[in-house]
Formats: sequence, C-alpha cells, structure tokens
Amino acid sequence: MQTNATNTMFETATRVKIRFTSVRGELSVEQLWDVPLRSRDGFNLDAVAKAANAAKLAITEESFVSTERTPAHDKAELTLELVKYVIQVKLSEEATAKKRAENKVEREKLLAILAEKQAGKLSELSEKEIQRRINALDA
Repeated sequence: MQTNATNTMFETATRVKIRFTSVRGELSVEQLWDVPLRSRDGFNLDAVAKAANAAKLAITEESFVSTERTPAHDKAELTLELVKYVIQVKLSEEATAKKRAENKVEREKLLAILAEKQAGKLSELSEKEIQRRINALDA
C-alpha cells in the first residue's frame, strides 16, 4: 500500500513530467515500471538509477559559496527517489515470486510423498478389505 508521501511523490512526478534517461531514450514514470531490474543490453533499472544519480550529483556539485537549492535540485532528487522506489517494489515482488515458486516445489514433493504413503497403506489391506472398499465405491 502506498503511503501519502509516495502518492505525493508520484503526483509531483506526473505534474512536472519527470523523464528518466535510458539507453532507449527518455522514459515516463509509467514506462519506468516496464523496465527490467537486470538485463544484458544495458536497458535496466540499475542503469536508469545510475543516470539519475549522476544527474543529481552534477546539479548538487559541492559549492562553498552558493548553498541555495533550486527547483532543478528538487527535480533531480525526486527523479532518483522514484527510480529507487520502483526498484524496491520490483525487488520485493521478485522475492515474493521466488518464495511462491519454492513453496510450490515443496508442496509438490510433499503431495508425492503423501501419495506414496497412502498407496503403501492400501497395499497392506487384505483381499477382503480391498473387495469391500471396491463394492462400497460401486454402490
């Protein structure tokens, strides 16, 4: 669930039309969600975050005389925070999907073991008991 601060961050981003630099050109906030966490071709969220961080560092270069913040400072910080937020969400979703897959594999193993145990119990029944159960199923 998004917090009020997160909602404000995304509202501001859409109002000021924040764009993110990537190897495939400028990306909107909506397009950021479609960028993979990792890739071999350089089109990934890590590269977008590095570009946003470099832009922020370029704007906030240390000055011993001028300490004023400009709208460009705020925009650069917001750009980086948005990318970091999307990365955090995607990493969380990735971890959840991995856990779900692990649980599915374990469940399948447990079901196979249970089926083996149940088959073992059935094979221990006497002929009369087996016939009685078959007749009960046919009825």
